[in-house]
Amino acid sequence: MEIVWKDHYELGVKSLDDDHKKLFSIAEKISKMAKNPNANEETRLFMMREGVKYLKSSFAEHAAREEAFMQKQGYADYENHKRLHDDFQQVRIGKFEELIESETCTKEQIFEFVGMGMGWLLEHISTEDMAIVGKGVLCKPKAPEINQQALEQEINMLFAATLNLNINAYVIDANYKGQNFENAIYQRFTYDKHLQPVNIISGIEKAFLIHIAQSIYGDELTDADVLILSSMEIFGATFWRTLGERLVNTGDGVNYRSSTFLSQKQIKETFAAQKPAVSILFGSDWGKFFFYSENHKWDQKKWERNL
Repeated sequence: MEIVWKDHYELGVKSLDDDHKKLFSIAEKISKMAKNPNANEETRLFMMREGVKYLKSSFAEHAAREEAFMQKQGYADYENHKRLHDDFQQVRIGKFEELIESETCTKEQIFEFVGMGMGWLLEHISTEDMAIVGKGVLCKPKAPEINQQALEQEINMLFAATLNLNINAYVIDANYKGQNFENAIYQRFTYDKHLQPVNIISGIEKAFLIHIAQSIYGDELTDADVLILSSMEIFGATFWRTLGERLVNTGDGVNYRSSTFLSQKQIKETFAAQKPAVSILFGSDWGKFFFYSENHKWDQKKWERNL
């Protein structure tokens, strides 16, 4: 397992790219130490304490540098971008600061820490950071209307931008009702928009999930299920938020709050309890996935006419 910086993530601003490479390097060092079979709990706790301290310090320096760059450029979305930085430092890293205070640390928790950082960084660099320099998906014109072609295009564009994967996604069922598909991982993501809850549920075949993880960490992923799941937990949360911003112009103020993994039984109960506003099953070259929204802002009748 190896976390490697790829040129695909370069912004073209040396100071910011160097910062990003440093953050990748931190994740790589921590994950290698975590795989040491001789590491006991005291060693793991030390690794977590030093990792959190180093990541927090390095990210704070990077955020300050990037925010100064945005202000100098007169970047229009500065406030929203700064809010994302603050959330990462206070909420995402803060969770592991609380863990350290408990004086316990497992190998799985270290992998969760690395996965959280990598999942957030990959999506953030590929979308929000690219926009600072006029690149990436957020700088592309939005679809004039939401239809099947526009949705497929946005999904494919986001996977290519964030993971450098051409998945060739296509809609299988625009009124997906929760039917079971092969060995899937399900998650509920909760956001808030001006203090109102917004809930998204997604599912992805595990084979597809592993392929995504291999694009980040390489082909050897033994003993790292927690790393895969934690990476995709935070990556998925930001991925679906970005898709929403692209399609329904949610604007500022959408905050990710939490995510929960669901069982197949819970998925069936959720679909049985209420008719979702939007529920779409996709196929792709690597497997199936779906997203379900209890809340939406697009015209559902117009969407259905455009299928």
